[in-house]
Amino acid sequence: MQIAKEGAFYRHNLPHYRSPGCIYHCRFSVDPCFGCFTQDWMFEIVEEAILLHNKKDCLVFAYEIMSTHTHVVLQPIPVCGHLAAWCDQRLFHRLETIAGRMKGRSSCLINRRLCRTGNIWQRESFDRTVRNEKDLEGVIDYIHHNPVRWNLVVRPEEYRWSSAYTIYSGDQKYAGWLDLPLELHGSSDTSQPVGKGFSLPKKTG
Repeated sequence: MQIAKEGAFYRHNLPHYRSPGCIYHCRFSVDPCFGCFTQDWMFEIVEEAILLHNKKDCLVFAYEIMSTHTHVVLQPIPVCGHLAAWCDQRLFHRLETIAGRMKGRSSCLINRRLCRTGNIWQRESFDRTVRNEKDLEGVIDYIHHNPVRWNLVVRPEEYRWSSAYTIYSGDQKYAGWLDLPLELHGSSDTSQPVGKGFSLPKKTG
């Protein structure tokens, strides 16, 4: 994939578009050869593999882990901390690398626990660009209600393996979760919306 300042495009089985400052809705599918997640500790490993990336190479807006797939809404952040970096795709952490590390860490730990080798996730992930703030709120609402549609819970915040239960719970430990680090903000005014002019989404449920 050749990356230009304005962005990038490539295709394997699915098309993938990249633009500086964008938020992406990603879906990781479990490899059919593995089957599905059946134990709480498997879900916990996947959740930890997602959350540890927040403010390191991306902002994690939302996630939801199901037995056969996982949704993540995230925004890669620039490698360096000057304002111009937000306009140059070449200066961002790559979404492919972030997703690969999330899947790689969780695969390694689950396989180790099961004393097995082999794929946990399908190699290629689905991703699409979030278009605007309304789209962002809609995507987060969609993934938070996924367990409700599958009759696993009555309300989104009841599903343990979802950001509705964690990030959007109101728990003080998640206060400032999406506040951009000063060194990556490009200015001292952290009240400005992150990325492409998106404000932080409201709690869904």
